[in-house]
This record gives sequence, structure tokens and C-alpha cells, in this order.
Amino acid sequence: MSPREEFPTKGLEGAPSNDIGWHFGTLVPNARGSIVCKLCGKVVKGGITRFKEHIAHKTGNVAPCPNVTGVIRESMMNVLKESNTKKIDKKRRKDEFLSQLTEEEDEHEGFIDEVSAIRQATRESIQSQHEWHRREEFRRSTGGWDNI
Repeated sequence: MSPREEFPTKGLEGAPSNDIGWHFGTLVPNARGSIVCKLCGKVVKGGITRFKEHIAHKTGNVAPCPNVTGVIRESMMNVLKESNTKKIDKKRRKDEFLSQLTEEEDEHEGFIDEVSAIRQATRESIQSQHEWHRREEFRRSTGGWDNI
């Protein structure tokens, strides 16, 4: 049985979300990000993830809960690992997506450069035609080479 099935949080009174951590902690009123542990009474500051680290005995960020059982501790550690794996996977997919966008932008830039070159050549060609027509009009109006 997964930890989320073992410790359901849907409809848990006073819980701000369906996070499994709220099964073991309660939000401290008027103290943003502070959670009091239902097992040992310790107030953990820093949010629900840090509180779950307290339950899981993850070293480095917070003191471990002295009253947690091995099963709960192991389940919470698995929840944290699963969450971290999802976070890494999401970042990898985002990076791949941004990389694809950059490649497509590079392709479009090449296409845009080609279109710009074609437009410039077209403008120059039209300008050249107008100059030729103006010279021809001038020659006709002045009698051309016969006047010389």
C-alpha cells in the first residue's frame, strides 16, 4: 500500500491542502510556514516539505522527530523521494521543451533572413526598373539621341 493510501488526507480538518504531511502536522495560526508536529509537539518553520523532512529524519534542514515509527518514517522518506523525482523529471521536460523552442527559433531566424534578403532584392529591382523608366521618359521628352 502506498503512503498516500495508507495515510489519507482528503477532508482532513484544518489541512490547507491534500498533502500527506498534514496527517502528522497542524498549521500554526498566524505563523506563516510554521507547522506543529502531532507526534512530538515541535514547531517546524519552513513549510510542509521541511516538516515532512522532520518526520522522515532527513538530515541537514531540521531536527528529526523522536516519536515517529519506522514505518511512518520510511513512508515519508519515499514520499519525499517521489516528489524529488517528479521535480527533476518536470525540470528535464521543461529544459527539453525550451531547447526545442530555441532550435525552432533558429530555423525561423534563417527563414526570416531569407525572406528579408528576397524583399531587399525585390525593392532594388523595382527601384532599378523605375530609374530605367524615368530615363526612357526623359529621352522621349527631349527627343532622345536625335537631338544631339
